[in-house]
Amino acid sequence: MSTAVTAEQIRTLWDTPNPGAVIDRGDEFEPVTKADLDALVSELDMDDEGYPLDDQWQVIADQLNSNVIGEPASPAGDDLLQQIRDARAERDRVKSAADDEFNAIIRAAVASRKASVTAIAEAADMSRARIYQIRDGRR
Repeated sequence: MSTAVTAEQIRTLWDTPNPGAVIDRGDEFEPVTKADLDALVSELDMDDEGYPLDDQWQVIADQLNSNVIGEPASPAGDDLLQQIRDARAERDRVKSAADDEFNAIIRAAVASRKASVTAIAEAADMSRARIYQIRDGRR
C-alpha cells in the first residue's frame, strides 16, 4: 500500500541539510529524494532566494501523488490535460508580458536617478540585489 506525500513532508525534505533524506512512499513507489524535488521545482513559482512560495508545496505533492500505478490514461483525461497545458501556456505568456513591462519600469526608474535603488526596491517589494539584476538583465 502506498502513502500519499503531504506538502509538509515535502517542505521538511526541502529544508533538511541531509542529502540522503527521503520520503518513504511505501512498497509500490520509489522514495522521494531531494534530487526529485530539484527536478520538480523548475516549473514552480519561487521567491527571490529560490525558495518555493507557500502554495507551491501542495503543487509538488499533487504532482508526486498523481503517479498512480496501473491507472489507465483516458482520452477524456488527455483532453483535460491539454486544456491545462494550454491554460498554463497562456498564463505564462501573460505573466511574461507583465514581467517584461515591470522590468522595463524598474530599468527606467534606475536610469532616471530620480529615486535611489533602495527606494525603488522598497516600492517594488524586492531586494536591492534583485533591482540590480533586473537593471543588468541578469534575470
